[in-house]
Amino acid sequence: MKNMKKVVATGMTALMVISMAACGSGGSGEGGDGGEQLKITLIPKIRQEAFWNAVESGAQAAADDLNVKLTIQGDPSGSNTAAKQATYVETATEKGEDAICFAALDSNTTDAALQNAMKAGIKVVGFDSDPGAEARDYFVNQADPEGIAVAGLDDIAAKMEEKGFTADKKAIVYLVSTNPTTPNQNTWIEYIKKNYFSDYEIPMGDDGAIDFDAAKEQTKAGGFTVNDTYAHLDIKVDPDSEIIYGADDYQTSKTQVGNTLAAHPETNALFVLTTNAISATYESITEKGLEDSCMFNGLAVPGDSEQYLEEGVMTEVILWQAYDLGYLAVNAAVEAVNGDLTGDTFVSELSGKDQVEGVSVYPEEGHKISNNEIILGNPAVFTLDTVDKFKS
Repeated sequence: MKNMKKVVATGMTALMVISMAACGSGGSGEGGDGGEQLKITLIPKIRQEAFWNAVESGAQAAADDLNVKLTIQGDPSGSNTAAKQATYVETATEKGEDAICFAALDSNTTDAALQNAMKAGIKVVGFDSDPGAEARDYFVNQADPEGIAVAGLDDIAAKMEEKGFTADKKAIVYLVSTNPTTPNQNTWIEYIKKNYFSDYEIPMGDDGAIDFDAAKEQTKAGGFTVNDTYAHLDIKVDPDSEIIYGADDYQTSKTQVGNTLAAHPETNALFVLTTNAISATYESITEKGLEDSCMFNGLAVPGDSEQYLEEGVMTEVILWQAYDLGYLAVNAAVEAVNGDLTGDTFVSELSGKDQVEGVSVYPEEGHKISNNEIILGNPAVFTLDTVDKFKS
């Protein structure tokens, strides 16, 4: 069974200083039945950062297209917290919004507020980082999580093989994440382990979601066999002593990545699972003079990583169109409110259109839906040739 979730007391609302940015729109599409304008609140993980700016731009475009009055709530300085997110949910509930689009900083803290919103008849659509099946109606997943894991692993495996590493001389690889409780990074880490090891099974809870507590314990217990494909890699996966947690800010990431490289200058590769640690990882590697022996890849805003790709320190960017993620979250919320989000596919306004121009297209038949989870599409891999194709 999944552990009991932590609850944020409603009284905390009065203690928070909440910054809010709101924008309305009135497009030509029909949001509600008979053309009634729906009211939707979008709560991102953070604001004023290139990835999340693109999310907001896409969400606003969907609002314009679908006749939605969109409110975006979050700390404009970028110092968001899960506790603040809970107060934003409470505000949306008090306003009587039709739907809330929510990207979870923590899968525990905001449950009570989201569940109260659902009890009030508000549709909750998680996106980017899942608040948990018990705290939302649908989740818009930015990409197949296993696809993200495999893209990064295969890139590192190929580069390390080129450098001459073998099963007898393994390349040392560290994972860089945000916080130990952040659900999307933890999900990708589980799929990294599932593919890196030939006999690792992701533990699932009774609710059909990954049991991260059980995953942590079985990883610490060890004893798994490395898949032959990655036999030349030594990937450090212990959640307590090996995975690098950089929180959601540059300085913490810089400190934690730098500390690891100082203690382990023999490190050969880093798989960075958060856009917020990309520049910190690059600077940590170059400041320590390790650019010839240590490379990295990971999730990043392509335009922000062009220099790193040109220098060859970063090998590829694994991502999706953040703009499209914001668009699909609002699009799905409209469909959920109208009761039209049924079946195993969802034909959105994005279906049949390019994700990355000339490289990948969203299927015309729609986005896959399974257990109320909607997949935006396959992850996109950006290189120097496609780095300018990121929508903003």
